[in-house]
Amino acid sequence: MATHFPLPSLTLRVPAPFSGVEELGFSARYPEQGLFSPLRDVPLWIEGPARPMARLMHRLHMLAATSAADHGWRDPVALSDEVVIIAFHGSAPAAEDGALVRPEPDYLLNLVRPVVFPFLRDCAEVAHLRLSESIEVGVLHSDATLAELTLRLADITSSNGEDLLVA
Repeated sequence: MATHFPLPSLTLRVPAPFSGVEELGFSARYPEQGLFSPLRDVPLWIEGPARPMARLMHRLHMLAATSAADHGWRDPVALSDEVVIIAFHGSAPAAEDGALVRPEPDYLLNLVRPVVFPFLRDCAEVAHLRLSESIEVGVLHSDATLAELTLRLADITSSNGEDLLVA
């Protein structure tokens, strides 16, 4: 009999990733799921002042309209003028009969890949948004902080967008 160990729920918090807007940040919550369960979408909760959020909403639609080979984005949903949700969708290759094929390394990579990196990379490269040169990431489980990292922009993407969310 196979044992199924659940992967714990984790939250990644990024307080100020966009250049010029320190009050705008996001959290990505990985839901708890079984190790070999079908991949779930990972929601990102983005919060900030109304004017930059309105500009960001337009750019998030650009992400949803474009997908990479290994991931895509669901359409963003505005919950208020200061809160937007968008979901990361990890892609698994399809077999000829339409069934999903999950080679184990790709499947495990999709489970552990920090959604923060593709989101920020796509914001810079697809939506042309300027990111901060230094980006903080907190990793939490329940209320406990597991790790706090400060990453350089060059560790996330080789290019940066030119557009600011504030005018």
